[in-house]
Amino acid sequence: MTLAALSTAFSCLKAVMNMKKFLATGQAGDGREKALLDYVLRTAEKGNPLSVLNAMDTYAKTSSWLMNIGDDKGPILDKALQKYNPRAVLEIGTFCGYSAVRIASQLLKEGSKLLSFEMSPDNSNIARQIIEHAGLSSKVDVVEGKFNEHLDVAKQFLEEMNSPHFDFVFLDHWKVYYMSDYLLLKENAMVGNGSGICADNMGALVGPADFRKYLKKHAEELETCEHKSNAEYLSWFPDSVTVSTFKLPTQL
Repeated sequence: MTLAALSTAFSCLKAVMNMKKFLATGQAGDGREKALLDYVLRTAEKGNPLSVLNAMDTYAKTSSWLMNIGDDKGPILDKALQKYNPRAVLEIGTFCGYSAVRIASQLLKEGSKLLSFEMSPDNSNIARQIIEHAGLSSKVDVVEGKFNEHLDVAKQFLEEMNSPHFDFVFLDHWKVYYMSDYLLLKENAMVGNGSGICADNMGALVGPADFRKYLKKHAEELETCEHKSNAEYLSWFPDSVTVSTFKLPTQL
């Protein structure tokens, strides 16, 4: 393992060791998220999403590990977006805005937009500034709060988009909520026939066991492809991303 890889691994371990604070606040507790914002504003070309993503990846590899989907798994998300070509998109788990920038830069349909939920006020503020720096504020609404506590906001968004459901959903928040939040989407008809559902951190070692089991048991509801990869910025740690297509039951 190289010195840079060891440094990244140590930075990840430092965040994990502070997991109680991480779970409560959404931040590692050492100021890395604010430092990331400063780095992006200082080094990335304004109005250039790719430059912003590259800056965030560089920071995560050379300064402090970050829980972005990252440059290894990011292309899986890109290809999924190209496949579904969505107009109304939901992200649960904004963090500092990396995947929001990645998603919004792939939205090609006229009037397409991303609604992104982030539990942390500090992260929400950082994400909005990073998204603005990437020139994508008009395509992204960042909502401060948990998705399961703001279903009315999601419903209002769909109404304003004149869309019956989300065309694409990206799950990248605390893994214990993947299952319950998916069921909320399903029960409230916020996903429809053909909706894409992409979930990060679905590897056997770190992924939510209940949601992984559900995907396997309900293949007729969620036609799923699992893409093997590595955890964000940790090339030695296996991970995966699942991409599922929601299917309504066949009417007899």
